[in-house]
Amino acid sequence: MAWQAYRWVWRLESPLYVGLPPAGFLNRTRLYIPARTMWGALTAMLARRNASEAWPDYQGIGTALQQQARFSYLYPAEQVRGRWYSWLPRYVKGQGLCWQRQDGRDLVPHRIFRQRLLSTHPGTAIEPASDTAAEGTLREVEYITPRWRDTGAPIAFVGYVFLREGNDLYGLKGVKELWVGGESRYGFGRLRLIEWEGSVGDCFGASLDLEGEDPILKEPEFLLAHTLVDKDNLVSGAGALEVVLWWDQDKLYSETPSSLCWAPGSQVKARYRIMKSGVWEKVK
Repeated sequence: MAWQAYRWVWRLESPLYVGLPPAGFLNRTRLYIPARTMWGALTAMLARRNASEAWPDYQGIGTALQQQARFSYLYPAEQVRGRWYSWLPRYVKGQGLCWQRQDGRDLVPHRIFRQRLLSTHPGTAIEPASDTAAEGTLREVEYITPRWRDTGAPIAFVGYVFLREGNDLYGLKGVKELWVGGESRYGFGRLRLIEWEGSVGDCFGASLDLEGEDPILKEPEFLLAHTLVDKDNLVSGAGALEVVLWWDQDKLYSETPSSLCWAPGSQVKARYRIMKSGVWEKVK
């Protein structure tokens, strides 16, 4: 079955926190939105909006989304001359992880790029009996700010959605606002859709094959999603490795027994299919 690819742009309306393993008392955030995070937020939104009974059908709609849609990761973007350009990760020999804007702006080291869009806020648990901070609960939460810290311009997130034969599943195209990531009870994670570009022919510049069972990217220059490791690309690839796990219902789940993936920004030349989870896998 054929797919249709769409490019969407979400403006960040409040701080965003997409968790990483903590470093001491600092709860770190990713600088991008994984496909599975987006899938979870859309499942919750569509299930509640389409609920006909007392309890929304989260599982049914989530499964249908996985079968009929695929999502890319979403990356921070800034507007230049009316066009939103993504900042994309890439590992560079001798420099490590860097970021580069899609219009070809100079490479920016990871630590410098973080300074452009991150801030933190403190938090703690309160001991009810004394109305003071509970021992051992002091922490800081790292988050992406709604505006670039150096220019004050708004931040958006750009990504791609693939719909099987263009099917507008449960009114997906009609979703204009979304709450993504953690700390939502404090108002974090509000995204507002500002652009929907139909029937595009690439994904972050990589050409596509949309005629098979899964959308396929034809040899992207850099990996822009977590990508399964195999014995061939473990030797030939360049970048960083991460263990990728997630909770599904009450079970810890991974795509492979090792859970090992190339991190976004790594470089491993091949053709890749986008799996239901948003993780990429080399086409054999």
